[in-house]
Amino acid sequence: MQVGIIGLPNVGKSTIFNDLARANAEVANYPFCTIEPNTGIIDVPDAYLEKLSKIYESKKVTPATIKILDVAGLVKGANKGEGLGNKFLSHIRNADILAHVVRCFSGEDISAGEESQTPIEDIEIINTELMLSDIEIISRRKEKLNSLVKSGDKEAKIQLELANYLLGRLNEGIVPEKKSLNRTESDFLKDLNLLSMKPVLYVANVDDSGQGQKLYNELVEKVGKENVVKIYAELECEILDLPEEERGEYKKELGIEEEGLDVFIKSCYKLLNLITFYTLNENEARAWALEKGQDIIQAANKVHSDMAKGFIKAEVINSEELIKEGSFAQARENGNLRLEGKNYIVQDNDVIQIRFSV
Repeated sequence: MQVGIIGLPNVGKSTIFNDLARANAEVANYPFCTIEPNTGIIDVPDAYLEKLSKIYESKKVTPATIKILDVAGLVKGANKGEGLGNKFLSHIRNADILAHVVRCFSGEDISAGEESQTPIEDIEIINTELMLSDIEIISRRKEKLNSLVKSGDKEAKIQLELANYLLGRLNEGIVPEKKSLNRTESDFLKDLNLLSMKPVLYVANVDDSGQGQKLYNELVEKVGKENVVKIYAELECEILDLPEEERGEYKKELGIEEEGLDVFIKSCYKLLNLITFYTLNENEARAWALEKGQDIIQAANKVHSDMAKGFIKAEVINSEELIKEGSFAQARENGNLRLEGKNYIVQDNDVIQIRFSV
């Protein structure tokens, strides 16, 4: 999973990045401090993986991960090349989720410019630029499709109809809905990789002032609490170097109940409808992310394509049950290890042992 951190200049994107990735990206109060994207890999917190690794005394423990990109701030006119413009937009096209950082803090050291004054203005500026960029991409594609349609290409005709629908909605300032699409339309939409249609998680960069809380409340009212993660980015970065016990006490005083990193990851998983499954052996205990509702063949393909091609059956057990049993042999003896076929829908926290032949 890739997450692109976006937002206007000086809203604290690099500070958020540092908090999430425990990195040391450059942070400054002037636009375009981040010229090239900072990249970080986050280990997904896991309540079971370490315990599961003891089943086989696995030599290696590999958690699921999230790749995060911290890109330069977006300004008005980015779709026309203002600021870092299209370079910025190209960095985030392949992201699965856009994490839109919104400034919910005040400060005299914020540089002057065209930054928004409220979270609502922030959202409107970013959304407009994403939609304008998508309009440009669809319009360019439409020119090619018109030529193909004139030559009698039936597939191009279907794609052109979808392009016209998308352009109509975007020109009205409305993000198009993903309607029921046939294969040609789905492939076309996937190929366009539209920014405005990506799932968005709003990250409220909050300080501990009354003004910060007021701005946070405005953001929640606009987009809904379930779509917002509150992070005290500067405060959390400041206490990273403290001993764990002192860090906990300090966070308790500040009213930080759960680390921003944990909340952020849970929210990303929820937005993309992801679950976790595990594979275990002597060499490695590994956690994998999988879209909810996918079958065991799709899970097998994530591990290795040969497993999917030569799938015979799989032994499956819930993580908590296996930890209680202590071993696969004990779980099998007690009748808690299930044999599942290729149509089995993988459940959250399943441990899967795949039998295959190639």
